[in-house]
Amino acid sequence: MKTAPQPLRRRLAFCALMLSALGLLTASVGWAEPVTIGQTDSLFSKVLDEQRDLMVYLPDGYATSEATYPVLYLLDARTRFHHTTGTVATLSDIGQIPEMIVVAVRNTDRTRDLTPPWTGPAPDDSVPGRAGAVEGGGGAGNFLRFLHEELVPYVEGKYRTAPFRILVGHSFGGLFAVHALVHDPDLFDAVLAISPSLWWDGGKSVDQAQALFEKRPDLHGRLFMTLASEGADMLEQYRRMEALLKYRAPAGLSWHSRVVDGEDHGSIPIVSVHAGLKAFFPRWQIPPFVREAGLAAVDAHYASLSGEYGYAIATPEGTINAMGYEALGGGETDKAVEIFRANIERYPSSANVYDSLGEALEAAGKLAEARDNYTRALKVSEGSNDPNRAAYQNHLDGVTAKLAEGK
Repeated sequence: MKTAPQPLRRRLAFCALMLSALGLLTASVGWAEPVTIGQTDSLFSKVLDEQRDLMVYLPDGYATSEATYPVLYLLDARTRFHHTTGTVATLSDIGQIPEMIVVAVRNTDRTRDLTPPWTGPAPDDSVPGRAGAVEGGGGAGNFLRFLHEELVPYVEGKYRTAPFRILVGHSFGGLFAVHALVHDPDLFDAVLAISPSLWWDGGKSVDQAQALFEKRPDLHGRLFMTLASEGADMLEQYRRMEALLKYRAPAGLSWHSRVVDGEDHGSIPIVSVHAGLKAFFPRWQIPPFVREAGLAAVDAHYASLSGEYGYAIATPEGTINAMGYEALGGGETDKAVEIFRANIERYPSSANVYDSLGEALEAAGKLAEARDNYTRALKVSEGSNDPNRAAYQNHLDGVTAKLAEGK
């Protein structure tokens, strides 16, 4: 049979290899499970006379616990949801901030919703794009009413929320965050304003902040502001706000400001969310010496946080569980059993606490009691979306086999 020339054969072989790889890739994609980081929700706003779509992130343990969580309200859902929820998940996983719900609001008319009325002279073209940027603005008052009267009550009625609210906004959203602080100062417990467009209306929001500080010397809250490498008009009004905070902020307003060189207007939100959340919860992480002192000391740590944040903060299930596994890994089996039993007393509706106790009991040679706890874990998790059910079953099968062998 006549064959193709050597170079052509090599090219044909390469094409066949690529097609084969593509087929394998397609097959694997076809079987792949989607990675889900949130869910959609919506509500009709009578204030705005339109449907408003939301993107909602719930902590990993939300479905399998009865815990309540602070809520982070995020503006600009489409562009900010992914990195914000990733930051929240990462920082809470390592214990630097609490787990929290993220509710992100999708835009319909961004300029309308996030900007106050423009009352001064119309901007000229000395800064490119400024003149056109103000067209259609002025609806921040209505949007703030939507948050206060509709969105927050909706979220707190549907989800298990703790009484601590955070507002995060960037650019026009940062301007709105300052607007919310000024005009509804008790709505949010913490405000993160990222490269806020304080140039709007000649810096009127800064003037209004000064009036608020004079009117409300009793004001309490948290404010974190950042600015990227921005233009002169952005920097001028930002520095005005910074100076106002330095010399006039009420004692109860904890504030931080950071100008971040090397970040532009588009990249500044990523570093700001990370820094801002850590600034809002500077003492959240348990110091090593407190953890080493035992559960009573850890409980005292969270009790002190309760006083600081104004609501009851219980030692989280995951924190207690981690302490139990630390003891178990260190060969302190009896201590681990004691810690896991304490977790069951506090979180009896969690399947995982029974499974963890089962592991400690199995390590202690108490196989029958371990089996009972693995069985309980499976029973509690019935009908739920608990991703650990397969592990519970494996643990039960393993200890059942040991019992059958008479070990």
